[in-house]
Amino acid sequence: MNSMQKIYHGFVTLGQNFSLRHFWKNYSIQEFNDVRCNFDNWKPLSNAQKKEIVDFWGIRHPKKYDFFMHEIMMNVNDDYDVRYCPEYTFRLYLDSRRELWPWIDKNYFDRHQPGIPFPYTYVRNVNGCFLDHDYCLISKDEAKKIIVEHLPLIIKPSIDSGEGKNIKLISNEKEADEIFTRYNKDYLLQELVVQCDEFSRLSPGSVGSVRLITAMVNGKPKVFKKHLLCCWTDSVAVNAHAAPGEGVFVIRIDDDGRLSSTAYFGNAKKIQTLPSGLSFGGMVIPSFKEAVDLALKAHASMPMVDFVGWDFTIDKDNKPVFIEWNQRGIEIYNSQLSQGPLFGEYTDYFAEKVRKMKKGKTE
Repeated sequence: MNSMQKIYHGFVTLGQNFSLRHFWKNYSIQEFNDVRCNFDNWKPLSNAQKKEIVDFWGIRHPKKYDFFMHEIMMNVNDDYDVRYCPEYTFRLYLDSRRELWPWIDKNYFDRHQPGIPFPYTYVRNVNGCFLDHDYCLISKDEAKKIIVEHLPLIIKPSIDSGEGKNIKLISNEKEADEIFTRYNKDYLLQELVVQCDEFSRLSPGSVGSVRLITAMVNGKPKVFKKHLLCCWTDSVAVNAHAAPGEGVFVIRIDDDGRLSSTAYFGNAKKIQTLPSGLSFGGMVIPSFKEAVDLALKAHASMPMVDFVGWDFTIDKDNKPVFIEWNQRGIEIYNSQLSQGPLFGEYTDYFAEKVRKMKKGKTE
């Protein structure tokens, strides 16, 4: 790389870092405001608690949003704990490295991980080109024919589809025609997964999705957090942040696949029963251990990715189907809201990594 290329690369990196910092700052502020407005007796952190957070996580120039996660959890759980990972810290120092971002294209998930059961993909659009299930180039007309023959299908962007953006159900030929004007490039069309009976009772408005976070610790993948994301109102994609307190909620899952008796909306309101009157505490997710084992085995095959957020459901045959895996932008708020500090017994391990990175001493 010559000097001009280095200068150009430096400016691009600087711009990307500024954009990321701005986005996650605003994200943290919105997260905080969604919860704060639902509490009459809000307790702020003390100066001593803020100092402990700064020292523990190595925050060099603290801003108010560096403390939002701790303040939320202290008010929701009535218990302060320095081990909660700040949103801003996780995003800037522990989220996936930028050089691995090409792996985020959902069109290639089943090629990266052939041992994982993903929904069957009928048509892929990669950089404006159409491919069939087997990655063979096809024409636009051939793509449309395949789509119409296999309706209904789910369409989703293959890049940047976080929080359920632009994920839709395609039910008829008119909607199939609209694909080619509404979506420019980089998307895929998959089979519609029919969920198991348990998930249908818990999430009648959308396919219930288990979020499982795995992380590499000393060269081995470990399970960190696991919760079930459900929706009571009609929605193709379940996303708690898009509708805090409006039918989307999370339930903690124990190691044996058993559900906690308390669920949380995105705005931190708690429920123990659904609008149907169903009490979910103690319900067991079918094939949960099988899904966890698949995720751990898959993560072990790509140790260059530090964190993976696996999203899977359980189909009508009680078998796990992985909707996708996320290597960046992994949601941590719901995990900590429903299950406590993100890293659990490994908090010191990751806090030390963050402190070293903030000092410029990356491993």
